[in-house]
Amino acid sequence: MRQGMILTGLGVVVWAVPTLFFLLFGDWVVLGIGEPYFGSSLFLLEMLTFLLLIGMSLVVRLRLLPERGSATRFGFVATAVGLLLNTFSVWYRDSVFPAFNEDQHHAYTVWMTLAYALTLLVPAVVDRLVKEPEKIVESPSNQTPAADQASEEQEHFPASSD
Repeated sequence: MRQGMILTGLGVVVWAVPTLFFLLFGDWVVLGIGEPYFGSSLFLLEMLTFLLLIGMSLVVRLRLLPERGSATRFGFVATAVGLLLNTFSVWYRDSVFPAFNEDQHHAYTVWMTLAYALTLLVPAVVDRLVKEPEKIVESPSNQTPAADQASEEQEHFPASSD
C-alpha cells in the first residue's frame, strides 16, 4: 500500500514537473514541427528528460524502495499516471497551453510520446544495472584465508595449559 502511494505520487510529480516547465517556458523551447531547428530542440528536450529519468530511477531504486524491480514499477506507474493526466492536458490544450500555436501543440505531443517511451525503458535499464549487495554467509566453506590460516595454526600448535 505504502509503495503504491509513493509510486503514484512520483507519477504525479513526473507529470506535473514537465507540464509546469512547458507552461512556463514552452513558447521559448518548443519549436513548431516545420521550423528549421525542430529536431535539435526535440533532441535536447529528450536528453534532458533522459537524464532526469536516470536520476529519478536511481533515487527510487537506491533510496526510496531499495528492493529489486522498484525502478521498473516506478516507470510503469509513472507512465500510466502521466498518460492519464496528459490525456486531459492534450484534450484541453488551448486552455492548458494558451501560448502554443498548432505546430507547437503537435511538437509537444511528439515530445510527450517519446518521453513516455523513455519512462518505460530507462527505469527498467537502471533497475538491471544496479547490483544487489552481496550477502555474506558464514559457513565452513566460506571462511576467509586468515580464518583458514588461524585454524591450521591451532591444529599444528595446540594451546598449552601452563
